[in-house]
Amino acid sequence: MEGLIFALLAWIGANSELDTDVVLPNVVFTTQHNICALYGIGNKRACDSAKLKGFYDKNVTVYLRSDFDEDDLSDQSRLLHELVHYVQWTNQSDQAYCLGHLELEAYALQDKWRAAYGLEPSIGEFRRIMLAASCDD
Repeated sequence: MEGLIFALLAWIGANSELDTDVVLPNVVFTTQHNICALYGIGNKRACDSAKLKGFYDKNVTVYLRSDFDEDDLSDQSRLLHELVHYVQWTNQSDQAYCLGHLELEAYALQDKWRAAYGLEPSIGEFRRIMLAASCDD
């Protein structure tokens, strides 16, 4: 797993303005419901519909679902997304931007990586617009 994290951080560094010279985060594998609880979603039905597959909690820990497969490209893209949030936090860009903009940056990098491997984008254009709109003054 450490090799994959190094490779993804190197890719993030080469494809963004983010400084990826960071200490490696902890990675914890857990249930979707635990990820939801960490994210602040306590309702089981809301959790099931959210389909969260990962979360970064600013305590140098990335949480991934227990069914994460290191060899699966979609799972790798989810890890990349969470690593972007970790790098944003270590670069302190989370203090300067609206959360929607941080998500947009993470999804843009994730989808650029996915496109390089022939995968479909992780989110649609409507969701991108809604994330951007959430940051309007």
